[in-house]
Amino acid sequence: MRTLKIAFLSLFAAGILWACDNPEYVSRNEYEQLLQEYAQLQEAAEATRAQYAEQAAAVDQILRELSQISGRTISLRADMEHGAGELTQVQQIEESIADIKQQLARLDELSRQTGELQKLVTSLRAVVAQKDQEIEALKAEITLRDATIDEQHRTINEQSGKIEDQSQVITRQQENLQALLAEQAQVLFQAGVDFENLGDNTPDMHGGRDKRNQKAYRKEMYEKALYYYSQAQQAGYQGASFRMGKVQEKINEL
Repeated sequence: MRTLKIAFLSLFAAGILWACDNPEYVSRNEYEQLLQEYAQLQEAAEATRAQYAEQAAAVDQILRELSQISGRTISLRADMEHGAGELTQVQQIEESIADIKQQLARLDELSRQTGELQKLVTSLRAVVAQKDQEIEALKAEITLRDATIDEQHRTINEQSGKIEDQSQVITRQQENLQALLAEQAQVLFQAGVDFENLGDNTPDMHGGRDKRNQKAYRKEMYEKALYYYSQAQQAGYQGASFRMGKVQEKINEL
């Protein structure tokens, strides 16, 4: 909203400055004052574009780290299926989640004047909270396993139904693994949607340089959207291919 306002004022100021070339409109002092105001508006527009770029880079970094956490969580679940999986793996994931929380706190400071980005921050916080719950559940499962493994070894020959129980556990873990893969695909697809929206909502700028910067920024956002849609497609997300085609059309139209 702030960028749109700056763009509008820049256009308005440019119109006034054009009129100022005719001495019948304003005095020389007013003309110079308007020139100064226009320069300030241009500076504010540059600062806003830089802020958008900083926000986009921060979001991109968080999404990449979330994707890495999902991959490491999948590996941990796979290890647990084979009786492995250590608390050190959980601790590493917890440290990564804590780092993302700090990044979100910084991003929250940047997003207070941008409604769409604030929604994205809220969405990312929800994903991180879900990761917290998931890793806590895995941690409890590993702790319990470590506490009971000796007893299981002593009683395994007496538990005739143990094989069936283990089969059910593996089935549940495989179901959880599939659910986690689906969740990762959803996160990747949503990242594509968010970057596509950033590209769509790039404010209109005036002037040759501004238009080139706007076009480059919009293309960068669409290319990021295309990347995450392709990742979501590889993860099996239905609908990602359709969005890839739409984003490619937008890139071709630039």
